[in-house]
Amino acid sequence: MQSIKEGQEKKSHLNNEEEIVIQPQVKFINCPIRTSLGVLGKKWTILIIRDIGVRRIGRFNRLLESIPGLTHRVLSMRLKELEKEGLIECLEKKKSPMMVLWSLTEKGKDTLPILTQMVIFASKWYADVIFEDKRPRRFNEIFPHPEAREMIMSYI
Repeated sequence: MQSIKEGQEKKSHLNNEEEIVIQPQVKFINCPIRTSLGVLGKKWTILIIRDIGVRRIGRFNRLLESIPGLTHRVLSMRLKELEKEGLIECLEKKKSPMMVLWSLTEKGKDTLPILTQMVIFASKWYADVIFEDKRPRRFNEIFPHPEAREMIMSYI
């Protein structure tokens, strides 16, 4: 027998597509979006992940140079937090002078589709701010080379 609530949900689905509510089939004890933002939502974090994972910048001073406004102290804190969270790992190469490199872990690489979606979103809705000609772009226009698209899609 169909409950009243189920009947109302079906009715609203039939009458107005915009009224559909997508409900997860499992109960969360904490909101997954809020939990993710607890780590990824801190200032500079997404840009640090971008530069390590996409731009392949792994050295501390190069990261500082690549993100205007980021301070030595904050970069140091964010790198420690990202390492503690298991998103990045420190690779020490034994050379003189010692060189420390940062790279994404598997968990860190799982953030790359999020970054890609942010690029796609901004390219469509904020084209006037990010493109000189102010023209919105599609995914294939932004990443025209099949190799680049394939690399990006491999993380999804």
